[in-house]
Amino acid sequence: MAQSCSGPDNYGLTETQKQFNGMSEVAAPNGVGVFHVATDRWDKNVTQAELSWVVSQCRKLRLVSWFVIVVVVSDDPAFLAAFAEWSVNGRLFVWSTRLLILTHLPLHRLYHLRNTLAITNSMLLLIDNTSILRCFVYVELPFSSEGSRPLWIGTWTAHKNPALISRFPLFPEKFYKLANGPRINVTYVPYPFIKNMTVDDPDTPGGKKVILLDPEIRFIELMAENMNFSLQINSPADRAWGTKMPNGSFTGMIGMLQRKEANFSLSVLQITYARSRVADYTFPITVWHNRIIVRRGNPEVDPWGFALPLKLEVWFSLFMALLAVIAAMAVLPYWFSDKTLRQTKFSSICQGCVRVLLQEDLGVSVSGWWWGERLLLGVWIMMVLVMAQSYQGNLMSLLAVRHIPLPIQMLKDVLHHPVVVITPKGTSITTVFVEAESGLLRQVADLQYEGRFLPVIVPELSTYMDQHVRRGTHVIILIDSRTPVMVAQDFSVKGRCEFYEAKEEILPMMGGIAVEKDSPLLPALNSRHVATARGRVCDDTLPALSKDFSSDTLFLLGKTEASQRLKPGGTGYECPRRPPLPFTDDY
Repeated sequence: MAQSCSGPDNYGLTETQKQFNGMSEVAAPNGVGVFHVATDRWDKNVTQAELSWVVSQCRKLRLVSWFVIVVVVSDDPAFLAAFAEWSVNGRLFVWSTRLLILTHLPLHRLYHLRNTLAITNSMLLLIDNTSILRCFVYVELPFSSEGSRPLWIGTWTAHKNPALISRFPLFPEKFYKLANGPRINVTYVPYPFIKNMTVDDPDTPGGKKVILLDPEIRFIELMAENMNFSLQINSPADRAWGTKMPNGSFTGMIGMLQRKEANFSLSVLQITYARSRVADYTFPITVWHNRIIVRRGNPEVDPWGFALPLKLEVWFSLFMALLAVIAAMAVLPYWFSDKTLRQTKFSSICQGCVRVLLQEDLGVSVSGWWWGERLLLGVWIMMVLVMAQSYQGNLMSLLAVRHIPLPIQMLKDVLHHPVVVITPKGTSITTVFVEAESGLLRQVADLQYEGRFLPVIVPELSTYMDQHVRRGTHVIILIDSRTPVMVAQDFSVKGRCEFYEAKEEILPMMGGIAVEKDSPLLPALNSRHVATARGRVCDDTLPALSKDFSSDTLFLLGKTEASQRLKPGGTGYECPRRPPLPFTDDY
């Protein structure tokens, strides 16, 4: 509900600011909602139905509130277990929502609450009234190992304020910097041209550690070092990014996030509506476009090269000037009397002007021509001389360099050339073509009925590029951050450039790191990303890493230059000092 505002306090404010002030005036400063679920009934199904209804109503209250603290009071372990399950399934909690559980039950009977307490901004208060009334305050650290106990952070009695015995405050930001240094599962599908190197690592089984030379991994590792966790990289079996299946599930990395098999993606994934229904994204890290990789033609001599030194407009102007000179020399004698000027034959005039254009002699005698005809002929000779010198110079330059045909420059060109369009299978690129209902994208997708639209899994792109695109029978559509790497790597191996990128940039898309739905890691990752975006580290570090993407010095660059720009600290990344950014540079 929006309320219009007027008066001297709102003078000079925008309409949005006025509405915001109006909403703040009508908003209640605080409030309490009390919900009761009876657990002493014989029918457990009724209790479950009531609990489901209560959770849904609490979620509605949370959606219309700015700050919510949920307090659960119960000594029934079955009720607490059911509440933990329904609150997660009903998406009751986000990180800004605080949860406080009060119970007399001992810790060993609350093991079923550990997962809910670990992923929420929550505290556990165990009431002990054996001698004096007091509460023990516990916090469940995220990603704790099996058998570990919750962290005891303080004691609260009826006569004293809370006494904290650890460095953690009440409702700590436990995901901003993970205290127990866990190993977090991430999902990642490497591109086929990503190199790796093996280094000695005594902490790794076998004493060797394989490092993938990918700028995205280097960047995430620096964030992991700052947040105090390590990475356990897992790849989906289908090696796909993630497309929606008919049953509503997803393949690839998005499928692993949907099934809770990974906490976030190591790769930057395109943000789409379908994916956002099952996973969350950080702030956009980059904006991609897609380019077409095509085989470069062989150098050849253009049979129409003689017409290339001059543009069509110049040739047309030269022809019109020839007609104007002939017409002037033919019409001018009629302006004088027959006794004053002897009329020249029209055939002689045409022959002389054309022979001058072809740089030949006039072929006719001009002894009988009058001075006006000779003046026009001299001007025409000067024009042709200047034009001929320019034509000869340009023609010599064009003949010195052979012509390389680049037939495909736009997406619509693939419809008129007998080539097979290759797209990465299991990615949003292929999904955009397949799900298009009309237009150019639908026409490209319909090439599959002719056998000319071929989705290929990402690890096989290099093979298809070497065996098919090199012959000129196929083209590849891929994001523009990867196409120059594939072309450059092929040049490093073959020693010659046989591919080019089409000029048109198609299918713009935003990319971010995908995390589990309602994951508490999202605010922490966003805070790091905003810090680096404001320091413009992504604009400086990642392009520097990508420039040397195919060499072994990438690892050293990622550990020196990037580490100097992103030093682990207590409050975020330490960015180099920059001049203040305009407001439009912020998200």
